[in-house]
Amino acid sequence: MKLLPLAAALCLAPLAAQAQTAAISTPLQVLGHEMGEDRYVPSYSDLVRYWRTLEGQSDRIRLIDIGATTEGRRQIVAVVSSPENLARLDQYRTISERLGRAEGIDEAGARTLAADGKAVVWVDGGLHASEVEAQTALIQQVYDLVSSDDPEARRIRDNVITLFAPDNPDGQQLVADWYMRIKDPAKREADFQSLPKLYHPYVGHDNNRDFYMAEMAETQNITRILYREWRPQIILNQHQTGPAGTVLFMPPFRDPFNYHYEPLVISSLEELGATLESRLIAENKGGGTTRAGAHYDTWYNGNLRTSAYFHNAVGILIEIIGMPVPIEIPFVPERQIAKNDQPLPIRPQMWAMKQSVAYSLSINRALLGYAAANREKLLFNIWRMGANGIEKGQRDSWTITPDRLAAAHAASAATGAKPVPTRTTGTSAIASTFYDTVLLDPAARDARAYVIPAEQHDFPTAVRFLNALIKLGVQVERATAPFTANGKTWPAGSYVVRSGQAYRAHVLDMFEPQKYPNNFQYPGGPPIPPADASGYTPAFQMGVTFDRVLDRLDAPTAPVAGAITVDPGRIVGTGKAGWLVSHATNNAFILTNRLSKAGVKLAWLRDPVAVAGAPAAAGALWVPYSARAAAIMTRAVTELGLSAEAMEQAPTTARIALARPRVAMIDMYGGLHPTGWLRWILDSYEFPYTIVYPQRLDAGRLRRDFDVLIVPDSAIPNAGSGGEGGMFRGRFTIKQPDPASIPAQYRSWLGAITAERTLPALKAFTAEGGAILGMGSSTSGLIAGLGLTVTDPLAVMRDGKLQSLPRTEFYVPGALLTATADTAQPLAYGLTPKVDLFYDSSPVFKLTGATGTAPVRFVGTSLLHSGWAWHQEKLDGAAAVLDLPVGRGRVFLFGPEIALRAQTQGAFKLLFNAIYLGAAQAPARQ
Repeated sequence: MKLLPLAAALCLAPLAAQAQTAAISTPLQVLGHEMGEDRYVPSYSDLVRYWRTLEGQSDRIRLIDIGATTEGRRQIVAVVSSPENLARLDQYRTISERLGRAEGIDEAGARTLAADGKAVVWVDGGLHASEVEAQTALIQQVYDLVSSDDPEARRIRDNVITLFAPDNPDGQQLVADWYMRIKDPAKREADFQSLPKLYHPYVGHDNNRDFYMAEMAETQNITRILYREWRPQIILNQHQTGPAGTVLFMPPFRDPFNYHYEPLVISSLEELGATLESRLIAENKGGGTTRAGAHYDTWYNGNLRTSAYFHNAVGILIEIIGMPVPIEIPFVPERQIAKNDQPLPIRPQMWAMKQSVAYSLSINRALLGYAAANREKLLFNIWRMGANGIEKGQRDSWTITPDRLAAAHAASAATGAKPVPTRTTGTSAIASTFYDTVLLDPAARDARAYVIPAEQHDFPTAVRFLNALIKLGVQVERATAPFTANGKTWPAGSYVVRSGQAYRAHVLDMFEPQKYPNNFQYPGGPPIPPADASGYTPAFQMGVTFDRVLDRLDAPTAPVAGAITVDPGRIVGTGKAGWLVSHATNNAFILTNRLSKAGVKLAWLRDPVAVAGAPAAAGALWVPYSARAAAIMTRAVTELGLSAEAMEQAPTTARIALARPRVAMIDMYGGLHPTGWLRWILDSYEFPYTIVYPQRLDAGRLRRDFDVLIVPDSAIPNAGSGGEGGMFRGRFTIKQPDPASIPAQYRSWLGAITAERTLPALKAFTAEGGAILGMGSSTSGLIAGLGLTVTDPLAVMRDGKLQSLPRTEFYVPGALLTATADTAQPLAYGLTPKVDLFYDSSPVFKLTGATGTAPVRFVGTSLLHSGWAWHQEKLDGAAAVLDLPVGRGRVFLFGPEIALRAQTQGAFKLLFNAIYLGAAQAPARQ
């Protein structure tokens, strides 16, 4: 082949680029709309159609399929880079993955790989599908990077591999179809407050709270790319909407940040945030705010962008305004003062979506330009952070938390020494000796490893926890032979999670309590709420038993490859009368549901009995022998990790006869997030249920069709429906549209729970033998509406009125508190005597009548296990759960969360028991 002279080749290169640019279709040419056009919302199918068009026109883009969504769509990611980089994509992915994992690479090797690699950046949109600016901008950002041939675009493509990702395809399709169903654009809605259901099929807005458990299909797809296969160095997570009086919020964030992070995460975040802000200001794009300009922080692990920090990646959150119709930037006087958090204020004005899309393009260019200019640094730094995690986990190390500082001050005060004030507000100096004796106390060292034995109260749930770690890129090992640690001998089959790995911050955060600082506006003033939960330790929420190993662990282990399958259980004995199954495991309810569906007559034994060598406990499941039951039992023991005992004769102890429950669960037009999570939980454990809406409740005669009615948190409107402390537990305000304006299939969903019509129907339901499960904020409506003899132990009389305690006197914003369970009571069967409950300014109860029991209470003054609790002692003696006879039926009240975000798995049995007890206690069905 004859080669052109270099000069001629250079002359032809711009012509070739111009020819390619001319061949690339705009969104308008393919979709018939400009991105940011008034009263237009692109669907997911639009996005995929346009990206497939680009893929057919350009060698700068390649589409990859990262998995199925909840509704079965394929989740597509657009990979954009230079043709040369795309031709070597696997090589660059491997370099990025190896540096992110950091294992087996020294500094020289890391520098070589960084020099050879390309920066990898994740850019997403549409996680919250009604935030349509983000997914609209995503389409335009891809077009810009594929089609542009300016020097900046070429540098970006040459040095960066960008993964453009729609996070929630099902929701994006729902929102666009709903909005665009009205053919006349002038009649389309200004917002999305009339959506009939959640914009994630199960969890709606809470899909951004799933990023340490990864329960949803889309979260699993995303985390596999982010933390296992690609490990990008930067993650841009685009959201809406900006704080009032601004255009957008961008990093840096306010304090506190989670003390487990590698410091380079925070310094890199500050550096990149400043780059984005400077770009917008240089282009005279004002209205940006940072830090205290909004409530966002970097504490919680469950968000998409915050999970990045626990994995050594720079997570960027953008919250920008923009709706399909122009909106007003209001006049907020405080936003008009230039300061560090908002250097270039913007005047009040009408604002169109296309203006926000222009901002998003600038942000994308600034971020990718930074990645291109700092390619080697980003790649090396993610290795450095991972290598630091490996090194720290292999030696004595300490994490300094607020409680350790308090201990140092207390130790100093005990000597009679007075702290010396410093020039920095709120700080003081004490003797340096307390650094070594208190902060570096050998007993306060970080764990080098965590051992999770197979002998657990609920081993299948412990396996779910281990699989959550694996999904988020943590290496889990299993012992191949017995070993010794902490003075104990651990059997083969025990699981080991070492902290000496790249994602050490995530490991510690999953096992250790979060020690959230006391954070007040001023001494004695109101608290500053966290952006989300203050304490959430998954190991605690799931009731996992583990040991911290502080010294070097020499154990014969092998890495676990892929998801863990629960070990098969066993059937002890050869009796033919039937089987006993322990109540201890959540999976026992899958078995119960399968057996009851098959018509097998089941019972719980009231007296404690030992099952297959396990300790004696009340509530064992009795399964009489039949061929049908035997087939189900054999499969369940293997598949669900259950152990059973085959009995020679049927037990003669007292029983609770079970029946297949007919369950109704309340939802509302627009969707309740707690209902969505409950649907996920009940589906996962194979419970039957029917969703009911206010119109069905108001129609009455509920007992004819149902035994049990679940009233989720926020279902009954009241002052606590939306949650407090920054938590999002209920739902956005949903408009009740004109029935004629919506498809007929949704009209029966309209309505609201009212004191006039709905609560009398619920009272009639219990009078006729039905059982109601009231949860969270809905309990106050049930107490009033059903006339229950229950009061609020936290309420006080002030100024002649019964009032809740102010936050200055009592405040628990999303934390784990340890409650005491009476496991002899049927509602608490299968629980451990101490159980962690998620408390988020939750209701608690005091019985004032003679009937009813409190199977779970808060006992003592030191209840906090993880998070922040101000004056937790005020909960001492309060009931967390009540079991009340009402009419011929029952009412179960659950104040703290027992089913939040499918994470409180150690408390699931309260929900499951209530469902079966509600059906068991009901009289003959009418």
